[in-house]
Parts: sequence; C-alpha cells; structure tokens
Amino acid sequence: MKSYISKKAVFSIILVLFLSAVGLAQPITFLVNPDYDPFSYLDEGHLEGFLVDLIESLESETGIDVEMRPVKFDEALEMLQSEGRYCIPSLVFTTQRKALYQWVGPVVITNTYLYTREELSSEFKSLEDVRNANSVGVVREYYSHKLLEEQGFDNLIIFEDEESLLDALFVGETDLAPFNSAVLRQLLQKEQASNLLVPTVAIDLDMTYLGFSKDVPSEIVSAFQKALDGLKSSGSFSELYGQWFSGQPVPGIYTFLTEEYPPVTFKGENGEPTGFVTEMVKEILRRNDMSGEILIVPWSIGYELASNLPNVFLFSMDQTEQRRDNFEWIGPVGKNTAYLYARKDTVAPATDLESAKTVAAIGTTTNWWTEQLLKEMGFENLVSSLDPLDTVVQLFEGETDLAVFTDLTVGELVKNAGYSMDDLEALIELQTNYFYIAASKGTNFGMILSFQKTLDEMKRDGSFEETIREFVPNMLVTSLLWNSSHLDVKGLRTSMNTLSVGEIATVELQENGSTGYIWDVKITNPNVVSLIYEGSIFERKFLDDSQLVGAPYNVQWVFEAQQPGETVVIFSLRRPWESVHPIQTFAINIVVE
Repeated sequence: MKSYISKKAVFSIILVLFLSAVGLAQPITFLVNPDYDPFSYLDEGHLEGFLVDLIESLESETGIDVEMRPVKFDEALEMLQSEGRYCIPSLVFTTQRKALYQWVGPVVITNTYLYTREELSSEFKSLEDVRNANSVGVVREYYSHKLLEEQGFDNLIIFEDEESLLDALFVGETDLAPFNSAVLRQLLQKEQASNLLVPTVAIDLDMTYLGFSKDVPSEIVSAFQKALDGLKSSGSFSELYGQWFSGQPVPGIYTFLTEEYPPVTFKGENGEPTGFVTEMVKEILRRNDMSGEILIVPWSIGYELASNLPNVFLFSMDQTEQRRDNFEWIGPVGKNTAYLYARKDTVAPATDLESAKTVAAIGTTTNWWTEQLLKEMGFENLVSSLDPLDTVVQLFEGETDLAVFTDLTVGELVKNAGYSMDDLEALIELQTNYFYIAASKGTNFGMILSFQKTLDEMKRDGSFEETIREFVPNMLVTSLLWNSSHLDVKGLRTSMNTLSVGEIATVELQENGSTGYIWDVKITNPNVVSLIYEGSIFERKFLDDSQLVGAPYNVQWVFEAQQPGETVVIFSLRRPWESVHPIQTFAINIVVE
C-alpha cells in the first residue's frame, strides 16, 4: 500500500523549514556598554574593548551575523527583557537573573571588593565593620547595589556612575565603595590618579557572561557556547584575555572555587591558594594535563554559583542529605565533626540540643553545612555571617552565646581572628561528615569520573596521605583511603537498553593487558551515543604497583546519550597487532528517546 502526502502538507513542511532557517539567519544585536572600560568603551565614536574583540571572534567562529550597538547598561537591561533578539555581553550572573536570560560563558571573572582610603583601611576587616561605617557609596542598579541592599545595609548612598562614585570616595563623601578590581584599575588610569585605595572585604566574584534574551533561538545560544569553548581550548581566548587583562586569572571552560578555610583551603603567604585539599586539586589537574585558576571566594558566593552554573568545582564541601542530590561528588578528601562552642569564662549556656535552642543567639556562617544542619534541627535563634571570622568575633565579644564550628578548622579560625583556643570549649557534638570536591550539575561527567579515578590513584600511591600530613600531621586517614565516591550511572545490559537524552550509562569488563588481549570498542552511530570516559579499575588489595604486573583488572566505559535514535556498541577482545578474528565479541543495543 502506498502512502501519499498532499501538496499542502509538503508546502507546510517547507514553509516551517524556511521560517526556521530565516529565524536562525537573523542577526543578533549586542547591546554594548559604552562606559565600561576596558571591557567596552567608545573611542572616537567606535566601540573598543575586550568584549568587542571577543564578539568579533565569536561572529567569525559561528558565522552568525551580529550588530553591536552602544547602549547604557540600565537601558540595555530593559531591552533584554523586551521582545527582540538581544545580547548583553557583560551580564554578571545572579540567581535572580538565571531564569530571565540565556547564558554563554564565562567570559570574565573578577572580584568585587569594598574599597576605602588608605587611612581608613584598618577600620574595615569584616562586613560587620562595614555596616557600622558612616556611608557606603554604590552605583544605581548595579549588582553590588542590589547585593548590599539584600544584606540589609542601611548606610548606602546612590550614585549615577562609577566616575562620580570614585570621586566621592577620594574626597571623603563616602567611606567605602564597591568596585570590580579590573574596572577600578582602568578608572584610576583614566583619571590619572595614584592608587591610594585599599581593598577591604570581598563581596562578590563577578562571573560575567553573554546574556541572551529569550527570543534568541537556543540553537544560536548553543553555537556561541560551543565557539567560546573552542576558543578556550585552542588558546585563542587566553591570548586575547592577556592583551586586555595582563596577569589576571583567565576564565576557562571549568571554574575552580574554594574558600578561606585553613588548613583545608586558604591563601598562603605568597598570596596563592593552598591547603591540603587545594594541593590535591592541583595534583589532579596536573595528572590530567589540565590547568585552571583556583579562586578564593566567600563560601556563600561559591555555593550559590556551584548551585546554579555548570562546570563549577567547589571545594571542600561536606556531603549532607540536603546537598547529596544537588552536586556530583569527588572524594572523600577529609572528615570533620561539628560542635557547638562556648567561651570558658561563662557558665555553660546549654548542655544539650534542646537547651541550646533556648539561648538568645548562636553564631553560624552563611550556607556552611553546619548552619544548614542547625536549621534542619529546628533552631530559630541563629545569627548568620558571611565571614567565619565574624562568627568568631561575635562569640568572643559576647554578641552570641554559642557558635558552631568543626574540630578541623576552629583552631585556625580563632587564631586568625586574634583569639585563643584556650578560652573556648566544645560543649555539644552535632555530627560527623566526610567532605569532598563538589562538581555542579551539568559538569562534564567524563571529567568528574577522570578526577575521581585520579584521586583514587593518589590514595593508592601514597601521595594523598603525604599531602594531608604536610598540613595536618596527626589526622586519621585510614577511612579516607578506603572510601571512594560511587557516581550515579546506569549499567548497560547485553539486551536492548533504553536511555533518555543526557543520561549516563556504563559497562565494566575484565581485561588482562599482560596477555596482549584488550577490548576494542566501536559505536555504530556516534551521534546517538558518545564515549565520554574509559579507565582501568584495580582491586584495592593491589597497593603496590609491582603487584599489578600480570594481574587482571576491570575496565570501565562510560557513555552519554546525545540525541534520539538507535545505535549498537560492539566490544571485541583482541590483540591489536594481530589480523585475526577476536576471541570474544558481543554487542549492546541502545535506543535513545
């Protein structure tokens, strides 16, 4: 029986394809801030700056026509929320903006500090100190303005642009002002002013993206992200970035964030991130032939970014029930116990959890697992601070009755705040957790598996324990050596398998390379399923490399479902140099829906 399609139906299909092609071919209007030197600015009527150069490179890579138009930021933000195919190339990512736009990046990563004059720098060591300042200047509608408002600052003075804000800070009209570090450097050069300003408290890590309006087709957004990642992989992005921001951290495909949390992670004497988990991450990157800038940020900022953006690694993070399904986990890399602490010079304000709920105030650090734990336990008397040093100060100055810390880090925090552990005692034990290197959802799963495999190798070859001993000589590590994250993947069967797009699946087979026979893998339709990871798995009894010679081992292959369709994965056990039939062959059928 023959099937017929009417001319009307054929015409409809052609029309839909034509309109789709026309839609993808329409240019994208980039709304470029003309007053954001060195990112973008006007020079004799022409747009210049790092972002302008980047947009031109992306246009060349994608083949998509773009139009660049100078538009003030507040006006551009209104246009981005209206109908039209627009992009702001300098949009800082926030959770409030996440659902409003489509994101490609990151293209710039910089810190925002609260700056003050040199003679006032000793007065502002924490956000609590800043709250007590006479005034803090901000630029209207800038993200730093919104951020400080949300933190409850009532001493803000509003300015219309960064030039007038900088002038006000210099002449003493305001005590502090937030500036992106790269922007401030350019402003000072433009004003030909000597830099007598001192950074005090970091309030944000600005992850700047290309922010596309909802009217831009998702295929175009994906094309820009792919092109940007290609520029980063080739080194072209790094070269361009260095021309405009010499010596500054270059945004990679992956972002590595940590916090000031000694001895686990902290800024060393040379200004570089260190600590035993930081050094583990550096070694994992080295063994995987990767490089990446490790950035120290307030925990609440890092946690928010890792909770909302792909390709973010945040360490270290305690694995709790609340967090378990929100991240991927590489580790464990450490273990600690949380306690409620009190000053020794006071009568114990609580003896158990129930009595602790009745004290006036308990100090916590924003978004730390210890704060989340107390909230889950029903505590309503918490005083949350962005900086753990503020939590220490509040306890010792009597502003809180108790404070929650972990046994591993409390000593360094108390010391860094200028106090002594001799004056503190642990009253109530709360919970013991393992902590990990956390990867945000959407991060390349093959990369996560490779990192876990490398960490397991470090545990086996002794470098894991050696790194810990350098920072914490007496730490118990046995339980860490025998534990490894088991990532959530689906096992493939030799019968028919059904996967959803984006789902991860694995196959594990035994192999013995000493015999010469190894598994060869072929995918009949690699557009449907791709191989994202392949690695050997050795039994834990083989702690010495010499014992591995001649021993069998398992090999794991991890596949990702890319698009709907059917494919077959064929496994053949053979000696690669022999032109004979394999000694064993089998096939796995996969349907992706």
